[in-house]
Amino acid sequence: MSLVSMLQRQVESRALIVCSNRNQGVPVELGGKSNFETIDNGVEFVVEHYLLDSAHCDYMSSVARVEWSESRDCWLLLVPRSDEAGDHWLPYPHLSQSKDLTAIMREIEKDPYASFW
Repeated sequence: MSLVSMLQRQVESRALIVCSNRNQGVPVELGGKSNFETIDNGVEFVVEHYLLDSAHCDYMSSVARVEWSESRDCWLLLVPRSDEAGDHWLPYPHLSQSKDLTAIMREIEKDPYASFW
């Protein structure tokens, strides 16, 4: 198993824990349902929004990306931004990169600046 696939499995398992913990404490009607999607070298966190009394997701909003950067040899934390040029991802201003995946996942889960959820 390559280093990249081991890192991918690690980030996916941590993302599952973050989403599970968040979904336990927040009713779907108030904050949506936290989830993630697999991307190349990382994961993209999303919030699934539901209509009242609906069991089906109405739409999803991307809230963060965690990506492994081989060139920097660290994890990157990115947040979505939209402007007249379109949609793009920018470094999260409070913790844009770290060699410690736990620190990045903790930042997403705790969301101390209400930037994600």
